[in-house]
Amino acid sequence: MNITPNSSECLDVADLLVDYAEHSLPPAQTAQMAAHVATCPRCQERVAQLQELGTKFEAAEPITPPLALRVNFMAALEREKAALAKPESEVREAKVVRLEPAKSEESGMWWLRIAASLVLLATGVLLGNLWRPLGADVAGISPVATTADSRLGTLKVNPAVPSLSASDRIQLVNEMAGEVKGSADPTVQALINTLNFDPNTNVRLAAGQALYRLRDDPRVREAFVQSLTIQTDPNVQIMLIELLVALRERRAVPELERLSQRRDALPIVRQQAESGLGQLIQI
Repeated sequence: MNITPNSSECLDVADLLVDYAEHSLPPAQTAQMAAHVATCPRCQERVAQLQELGTKFEAAEPITPPLALRVNFMAALEREKAALAKPESEVREAKVVRLEPAKSEESGMWWLRIAASLVLLATGVLLGNLWRPLGADVAGISPVATTADSRLGTLKVNPAVPSLSASDRIQLVNEMAGEVKGSADPTVQALINTLNFDPNTNVRLAAGQALYRLRDDPRVREAFVQSLTIQTDPNVQIMLIELLVALRERRAVPELERLSQRRDALPIVRQQAESGLGQLIQI
């Protein structure tokens, strides 16, 4: 007797189809799933789709996400943390949502579960194909669209203004980069100061990317080389190495050589420095 997609057995095994397609179930559950899939054309189709997507996902070449993605994510995270830190009186009462589906909904829920799994796998493949290497992407980072206000002038004077949150400072850093008028603009020096001295790692990362967009200014390359000698956060160190390699800045060779041999540096930083050193020496 064929088992229809609306049967109770399909509902029971819906959450296991992804693991079954990936051959990651224990033997007892694998045998149970095999017996069901053999008699259910709909589940056979879902398993075939999952296996095809899994194959494409594994075949996708791993590509390092651009620095913009990292900084924008961390900025969003800072905003969420600030929102969570608000007093309880400012938090609206949460709306109660019924989690248990009604009996009449169960026949459709199993399909939604499978669809969600397919979407997750497809999204992973899509993102892998869309992400591009640093050299081709970081120069085109779009600044956060905001309206400049009086705080911008304050940040130019003191990059680490304690009255501004980290996410606000990141926003202002992007605004500052868009306001530079020429090679003598004092904003460039303000961004360099932010890169070197802001207490928040994410703000320093944003300042580095902003300066990369202003790389035609003769102060920027020298600032990256000098900043690498004083930075201790591994994220900022790796960013500077990537930017210096993208700029083909051979003046960074001595510092990269020193950093690649520092025992107190993280292994990933030493490896990045060694890789960057090899690329710059070949130029």
